Amino acid sequence: MLEVGTPNLAMRVYYSSYHLWAAKHFTRLSSTIEDQHTGRSVFDSAHRAYVTNAILSSVSFLEAAINELFQDAADEHYSYISDLGKANMALLAGLWQSREGQSIPRWSTLDKYQLVLLLTGKPLFEKGAPPYQEATLLVRLRNALVHFRPETLGLDSPHKLTSALCTKFPTNRLMKGSANPYFPDHCLGTGCAGWAVGAAENLADEFFSRLEIEPNYQRVDFGPP
Repeated sequence: MLEVGTPNLAMRVYYSSYHLWAAKHFTRLSSTIEDQHTGRSVFDSAHRAYVTNAILSSVSFLEAAINELFQDAADEHYSYISDLGKANMALLAGLWQSREGQSIPRWSTLDKYQLVLLLTGKPLFEKGAPPYQEATLLVRLRNALVHFRPETLGLDSPHKLTSALCTKFPTNRLMKGSANPYFPDHCLGTGCAGWAVGAAENLADEFFSRLEIEPNYQRVDFGPP
């Protein structure tokens, strides 16, 4: 009797696509809660979780997308990045695998994006203008939530992010009429979640457009979030 071994299926996973889908999914869930709300202001734990996770997933998307590009170069997996050219791919691979001093994998996320543009001869992002400026603010917001420190806040002592964020998007509809400080209560709503997704996706889209390559997250369709 002929014995046949178990087939070995190898797959390459690009998690940036899942992070982006999740960010949009959490935004939609938060919007549903705000759409259904009537009456007095109210705090909703599920709503806060959805908005927070939309922000976290948006930054995770940015981090994963740039790491995937470097890792594809290092692994000589060229299905998405072949249009960069062999010389550029070899350069990115060498930097990614370097262990001299502070290696590239430990650089800040947005610095990695700028580095790739520099090495490939593409225009750098202008730091004081969109989409880089918005992405920088998004990362600051994510860091404030991940490394949260309690503060006593009020009209005379607003959170340090208040002036930067308060004109970017509509406030949390659940807190309308509340005297609570802008951050986090009025800030963390569907408007903020949608802005976070847009800030991340706009930077990534512009980055890959400048490189003239189509990444995984632009090719796959997971269905509506």
